[in-house]
Amino acid sequence: MKTNILGVGIDNLELGQVLNQIEEWINGDNQHLIATVNSEFILEAQKNKEFKDVLNGASLATCDGSGPMWASKFLHGQKLARVTGVDLTEALLSPPFQGGVRGGLPGLKIYLLGGAEGVAQGVKDKYPEAQIVGAEDGGKLKSGEWVLEENNKVIENINNSGANLLLVAFGQVRQEMWIDKNLPLMPGVKVAIGIGGTFDFLSGQIKRAPKWMRSLGLEWLFRLIKQPSRIGRIWNAVIVFGWKVLREKMR
Repeated sequence: MKTNILGVGIDNLELGQVLNQIEEWINGDNQHLIATVNSEFILEAQKNKEFKDVLNGASLATCDGSGPMWASKFLHGQKLARVTGVDLTEALLSPPFQGGVRGGLPGLKIYLLGGAEGVAQGVKDKYPEAQIVGAEDGGKLKSGEWVLEENNKVIENINNSGANLLLVAFGQVRQEMWIDKNLPLMPGVKVAIGIGGTFDFLSGQIKRAPKWMRSLGLEWLFRLIKQPSRIGRIWNAVIVFGWKVLREKMR
């Protein structure tokens, strides 16, 4: 059952439930897109019908951020579980049941695509026990076309790797649109997940907010302090999104 937030459906699943679903899909015959939805995704969907259709057509949409959690509680009185792209990726790359917490799944063959040059490889080096069969930035994405400059070569690399799980870090909108357009060209990939800036966090390029700040929904504040240039994005994610949710409630 999806929770509707400004026309975008989000699945209310805990991390363990998401991992169970991925395990089932990896061993199945169909292909699946997982979107990790935050406030900015929902705002973009208000003006971009194509993107909105991709989000609502995804096999699974997790809650990635305090904004959708607050909106779910405010609009529907429903608590929404949070499963971020960072937490999900870290779990998939970790040894199974490390410290009593479920981690990486058996049978995974993971391909890392996106991020700045060398960052995906840095993540691969950091998780030597994970079954990472390929890592590359993928090059530049052609604006509006949802193909990479060397799209055929990248798809060939992924197909030749034998990957069944693809993690794509092109940034919001771009990664979901690219996956939607190109996933059918990679029949061995059963699950593709858009994970935004996750590689930057896992490789250590960007420090993540302390756990106590994340638990209080203040990760946005930590990122603003560390990266003042994000002020425009923070304004949209906090103020503009909050106003639109308030207006929806008043209706």
